[in-house]
Amino acid sequence: MNIVLINPPHTAIGSRVPDDHLPPLGLLAIGGPLIDSGHQVRLIDAEFGPMPLTALVEEALGDDPDFILIGHSGSTSAHPTALKIAEMIKARAPSVIVIYGGVFPTYHWRDVLAATDVFDFIVRGEGEATATALVETIEMRQPVASVAGIAYRDDFRRPVATQAAMTVADLDAWRVGWELI
Repeated sequence: MNIVLINPPHTAIGSRVPDDHLPPLGLLAIGGPLIDSGHQVRLIDAEFGPMPLTALVEEALGDDPDFILIGHSGSTSAHPTALKIAEMIKARAPSVIVIYGGVFPTYHWRDVLAATDVFDFIVRGEGEATATALVETIEMRQPVASVAGIAYRDDFRRPVATQAAMTVADLDAWRVGWELI
C-alpha cells in the first residue's frame, strides 16, 4: 500500500523551538514497521519550514496514497491544524483513508469522530503495531473490529472503539524508520 505520514505544522500556538527542529519521532516509530511490512511509506514533515497547508496537501496527494496518517506528539495544540489538513484531503480525494493518531485523538476519539467525518480511523495509544495491523486488515478486506487500539464509525455512523492495544513492552522490537527523514 502507498502510505503518506504527515507531521502537521505547529500553527495553533507558539510551540516552535527557535533555531531548532525536532523530528517527528512518533511517525518515525510507526514508519519503520510499515516499511518492514512491505508498504511504500513517505514522511512529509510540514513543521520543517513550516510548510503551507495547500502545499502540504498537494504534495501528499501527489503520491496517490491509499492511506494518509496524520500524527503529532503535541497533538492538543495541533488538532485544529490536523483537522484542516484532513478536511482539505477529503475535499480533493474522498477515497483516501485518513488515519489520525497522537495524544489528543487517543483520549478524545469519541468527540473527534462525532464532530467530523474526515478522519476514517483513530489509532489510540502506541501506534507501531496498531497502525500496521489496521493497514494490513484493510488491505486484506477483513473486519477492522478485530484490530485492537483503534476507533472508527460503525455501520450506523456511531463512534466505536476496539479493545485497547497492548503497550510496547520491548522497545527494541520495533525499528524506527530513520530513512524517512
